[in-house]
Parts: sequence; structure tokens; C-alpha cells
Amino acid sequence: MPIQNDHEIQQLHERSEELEHAARQAMNDADPEAMKQIQKQLQNVQNKIQEARGRAINGNGGSGEPLFDAQMRVEESQHQMERAINNINAQQNDVQP
Repeated sequence: MPIQNDHEIQQLHERSEELEHAARQAMNDADPEAMKQIQKQLQNVQNKIQEARGRAINGNGGSGEPLFDAQMRVEESQHQMERAINNINAQQNDVQP
């Protein structure tokens, strides 16, 4: 379903915040499975944000600024999650005989 109004843009913005918090919690818990699941959700939201930003830039949607903020949040969360997963994997490799 295409994003056509500010309400849907706000929903994407809020979802990005929710995922950012969930990502932090999964990293704090050092739960690689939860991190991988959240990464998939982050990628899905990122795709929706990019589509919505394209429509906002072309004048077919609402304001693009909340989408830019949401995209930056999602990308940063993805990078942090990737580093955390790599660190957990490295620690597990160091512990194994």
C-alpha cells in the first residue's frame, strides 16, 4: 500500500523508534537471534521509508523530514546490530576449544 499522507509517514517514524529501542534491548541482552530478527524488521522498514521518501521528494506524499530522521535511525541501528553480532560471534569463537 503506497504511503500517501502524513499519518502513514508518522507511523513509519514511530516504527523506526520502536525498532531502535528493540535493537538496543537485544544488544544489551546479547541475544544474537533477536538481533537477527530485528535486523530483518529494520530492513523492511528501511525499504518502506525509502519508497515513502521518493514519493515525498516527488511531491506525492507528506513531509520528507520525518522520513529522513527515521531512515538515519534505522541505518544507525542496523550498523550497531551488525557490530554487536560480529562481536558476539568473535567472543564465541574465542571461547570454543
